Amino acid sequence: MCGFCGSFSEHRHWSAGPLTAARQGAVRIRIAHMAGELAAPAGVRLTAWRDRFQLTGPTGKRELATDLASIWRAVDRLGRAMPDPLDDAFFDGLEAQAKE
Repeated sequence: MCGFCGSFSEHRHWSAGPLTAARQGAVRIRIAHMAGELAAPAGVRLTAWRDRFQLTGPTGKRELATDLASIWRAVDRLGRAMPDPLDDAFFDGLEAQAKE
């Protein structure tokens, strides 16, 4: 499905949680920031876009995602090799970045 057609979807993923209309934008921006930090080692940039997430790969190719599950699938398609999120070295690198 193209991004335009997908923008009409009413599907809500469990990770979206119960949100009021006023909080949805702020929560989406926060998710985009946090997930973007995890996707950065794969060369993928993530931003909040309307009621979706826009992912841009290292080649400039873009995809829209609606929830956390579709974000990670898009990172796998767009990015370089994704680091193992359960690897201690991966978390050590994130902690080092946070301290900078």
